[in-house]
Amino acid sequence: MPLRTIFLRLMLWSLGLAAMLGVLAVLLQGGDLVWRIVGTGIATAVACALMLPASALVDRAQFRWAGLLGMAAVIVEFLLALSLIWQIAKPLFGTVVDIELKIALTMIFLSIAVVLAIALAKPLCIPRHSIAARTGLAFIAAGFIAYFAAIWINYRFYTTRSESIWQTANAVLVCGLLLVPSLFGIAATERRSWRWAGIIAGFVACLMWVIEAWNPMGSDFGTVIFCTLLNLAAVVAHANLCIAATRLSPHQLWIRQGTITATMATAMGVVLWVIRDRFPHALRIEQDLIGRAMEATGIIAACGTLAMLVLARINRKVDLDPRSIDLAEIDLICPRCRRNQSLAVGESACASCGLRISIRVEEPRCANCDYLLRGLTSDRCPECGTPVCSPVSM
Repeated sequence: MPLRTIFLRLMLWSLGLAAMLGVLAVLLQGGDLVWRIVGTGIATAVACALMLPASALVDRAQFRWAGLLGMAAVIVEFLLALSLIWQIAKPLFGTVVDIELKIALTMIFLSIAVVLAIALAKPLCIPRHSIAARTGLAFIAAGFIAYFAAIWINYRFYTTRSESIWQTANAVLVCGLLLVPSLFGIAATERRSWRWAGIIAGFVACLMWVIEAWNPMGSDFGTVIFCTLLNLAAVVAHANLCIAATRLSPHQLWIRQGTITATMATAMGVVLWVIRDRFPHALRIEQDLIGRAMEATGIIAACGTLAMLVLARINRKVDLDPRSIDLAEIDLICPRCRRNQSLAVGESACASCGLRISIRVEEPRCANCDYLLRGLTSDRCPECGTPVCSPVSM
């Protein structure tokens, strides 16, 4: 029986059992035991549902590691959920304070880390995005380790050291999410040197954040510098993604330019707002006016970004039938007797003169992701961006 069928049946049986026990618990006013069984059934159904996409990734060689990671994470999350449902954590870790809260936070941050890692599986297979994907995986691993340490070290959340670890984890996650988009397409032939300003700004902002977490200074000028660097990294990351991830036609480029300009204006508004807050006499502009302008440009930037994603999807060439069709025969003219006829693919012979003809047909596909390239007009695969070589002349 296929693995997906097993997961589907387990999910349906778990949901049915949970529904039946839930009704009985309501009608018969069942105790905690019945509700724990209901929770176990729901948790099992959710785990089976999450196993389906993970098992689909395992079937593809280049995404196998992502599928295995997803399946392992689902199993760990399921076991942690059972420990909360049946309250077995307290007897096992009796000396640990807030053990159930720690387990719940671990489940949240583990799921975030795994989802982000799986999202980088496809860029990792694309040569021009592989550097960004590897960097992102490193930041994700470092961030999860920092969050895990912040949750479990010292047994209490509100100690000074624990707070410093939390801030370090936040710095790694936020700055990583800003640095990785700036690295997309860095190995491509098109060079965008301005992206290095955002990359350097992101690294410096991360370093300042970590230093402030472990050695607080409370400098107003340092806050302004940090805010400026963080906004610069965000603007560069957004602009690079707009260029690298969206393919627009020439008459649609004004949307990209307007969106990037609106993003820059929003970031500038944030910096001015912080300056006005920290140094009230340095600017004569009202803080409320800066806030309203910042909100307006932010709305424009958000709507423009969504519009670019929609247009890029519309512009993407989609074959009417992306599936491979059965190419069993071909119409041709015999080069000897000139008879027009239909011959089967493979080894055939002319029905008139008996000329032996060997026929081979193959649909064009991307060598990297196996995407069907029938009717492609560009020189790159629309799915992964790999350059497409022209067929070799025989």
